[in-house]
Amino acid sequence: MWVLVGGFSFLTYYNPAQTIYSQLANVVTVSALQTIPFYFFAYVLVPKLLYTRRFVAFMTCFIFLVVFTGLLTLFITRIVDDLTTHQKNIIPKWTQLGPYINLFIWDSIIAAACGSVLKIITDRFRIERRLAEVEKEKISTELSFLRSQINPHFLFNVMNTIYFQIDKKNTEARLSVEKLSEMLRYQLYECTSDKIEIYKELLYIKNYVAIQTLRMEKDSDIRLIIDQDMENFFIAPLLILPIVENAFKHVSNFKEPGKNKIYLTVKKQDKFTMLMEAENTYDQSNVQKHLLQTGGLGMQNLKRRLELLYPDKYELNINKGENIFNTTLKLQYDD
Repeated sequence: MWVLVGGFSFLTYYNPAQTIYSQLANVVTVSALQTIPFYFFAYVLVPKLLYTRRFVAFMTCFIFLVVFTGLLTLFITRIVDDLTTHQKNIIPKWTQLGPYINLFIWDSIIAAACGSVLKIITDRFRIERRLAEVEKEKISTELSFLRSQINPHFLFNVMNTIYFQIDKKNTEARLSVEKLSEMLRYQLYECTSDKIEIYKELLYIKNYVAIQTLRMEKDSDIRLIIDQDMENFFIAPLLILPIVENAFKHVSNFKEPGKNKIYLTVKKQDKFTMLMEAENTYDQSNVQKHLLQTGGLGMQNLKRRLELLYPDKYELNINKGENIFNTTLKLQYDD
């Protein structure tokens, strides 16, 4: 693009009375200096000021930058002229000063305007493409959810039946069935909207951890730490569940139960950032090593959902140490 701009400028302002070398030097200099307003507006002022509706600040910066770039272009091109033609005329005549300033300021205005417009257009296409992907993913998810509703409904009803068939003295079994019923109810009736209150999602996680803990050895080190201040925002349903599932799926199975550890932490990192961290031990000598390297569908789907629902607002890190597997999700929310 800049080669085309330079070529057009060269043909437009070509002067047979001057050497081609000096004119090429001027064209390259002017084109290089016009990249300042072009890229500064495209990548700084448009995203930070125009998109945030700070119009006065945007116009102030616009005027200041185009005038500054125009005067800077005039000064540097005169130096280039002096170096290439040796005419010692860095300061132009008074009659030439006005037209020169006017020309270079207009060049800066055009560069700034083109940078802004191209940025807005490309961002618009990117947003439309992302919205189309999100809509497509949403429809696919809804269809899959509808197909899978038959079994959860059946299981939900069966769980309620079993609950009342268990002897009231067997409180642990009744509590387990109750937690499983709550999880099924959450999936069937709560996860129907795009976003859900975080405390409902965390209640589901608590029930999941409680049920998974039952199948672990009695003295296994399983901890779930949830920040108290976690009830003021919304999140996509079942978003952090794959991280918890992954920890239980790949946890070690050492003979000493106390060495099998799963630490789950959910907290606010700052006002608009949630941090979810899962850390579990694993056995390198076990087949789990292969599972950790390849990853599962749950984590792949999580990455896909994050890309669609929280573009540029998340950070997912998966690290494997000597005997520790760590997954961290930082998520920015707007609520």
